[in-house]
Amino acid sequence: DKSPESRVVAYYCRQWAVQTGIPLSSSSDAAKTCLGELLGQLESEKQAMSVFNKAESKQICRGFADTIFDRANAVDRAGAADKSTARTFYAAASFFEILQQFDDESTDPDISKEEEERRVYAKWKATEILKAIREGRKPTPGAYGEDLEKD
Repeated sequence: DKSPESRVVAYYCRQWAVQTGIPLSSSSDAAKTCLGELLGQLESEKQAMSVFNKAESKQICRGFADTIFDRANAVDRAGAADKSTARTFYAAASFFEILQQFDDESTDPDISKEEEERRVYAKWKATEILKAIREGRKPTPGAYGEDLEKD
């Protein structure tokens, strides 16, 4: 997808990868090469990304993370979770994680807390689904201890 929104998300995913990868770059030549390639991609996209300010970029990335999370959550709550659902939850967690690069002293702590809670829940849910599959049982829909049955 080459929509401006998907390009923004891809750009900030790469930027997060660089930010988190820099401390590891001294460990091997392969890490340095990978980081160099990512930096090259970021540089080539920098001009195109300049049309979005920081708040707009975060809003786009947050919307994307929410969409991926909601997709996995709907499948899970319908009782149809499988390995693909676990992968989708894990991807959502990763997209929530990249939002950290937008945080600064002006960031609303309630929003950051909600993003962190969704990230942690998505990782936990991905793990729980895969664990259930490994154990040969059907994954339990919803959150731990949550009763999804309607009265």
